[in-house]
Amino acid sequence: MGNGMTKTGLYLRSFTDAKDTDQLGRNKITHIISIHESPQPLLQDITYLRISVADAPEVPIKKHFKECINFIHCCRLNGGNCLVHCFAGISRSTTIVTAYVMTVTGLSWRDVLEAIKATRPIANPNPGFRQQLEEFGWGSSRKLRRQLEERFGESPFRDEEEVRALLPLCKRCRQGSASAAASPAPNSTASEGTLQRLVPRSPREAHRPLPLLARVKQTFSCLPRCLSRKGSK
Repeated sequence: MGNGMTKTGLYLRSFTDAKDTDQLGRNKITHIISIHESPQPLLQDITYLRISVADAPEVPIKKHFKECINFIHCCRLNGGNCLVHCFAGISRSTTIVTAYVMTVTGLSWRDVLEAIKATRPIANPNPGFRQQLEEFGWGSSRKLRRQLEERFGESPFRDEEEVRALLPLCKRCRQGSASAAASPAPNSTASEGTLQRLVPRSPREAHRPLPLLARVKQTFSCLPRCLSRKGSK
């Protein structure tokens, strides 16, 4: 997904990009969220949502999540393309886009941010905004997702699939192994599966470090599968 597109219908860019009429036209941008100290509508024929927020850890940016998420979702459902920008397209706008993608996919903010970095490596919310994303993931994102489904129905987008496709192969292997470990086969033993050993069986075992060889094996156990999957693409 080039041209700064984070996912279908959603772009994460800078203030400079937000006033580049050629780029906006090329990407068919219909809606813009401007989130910085003094946001102003710059262009006609574009629907704006202006959020005045400083890029400081103590600023409560999460109070704007619901409004921004509804704005982005309505835009996409109506066939539009939404660009979210702050000044540099690094912290504030990344935080808003991360909150939206968390809501529509159910993924953690860490996974979402990692996927965003695949298309925009400079994306980097400040520590305070990261903490607010963590808190948002404790329950508010799921609640807001239910509200979106009640209001608009089931999403027609393949959001989770798009985001997972941007995650590193090894991370996807771990997620797949974790899902399998959560639903073990009836005849499986406690020793089967790499990730099962990450959960200690007793308080005494919790404080016993794994031998070096076991840790190395645990880390690289998915390497053959990752390489074969990458080679098959």
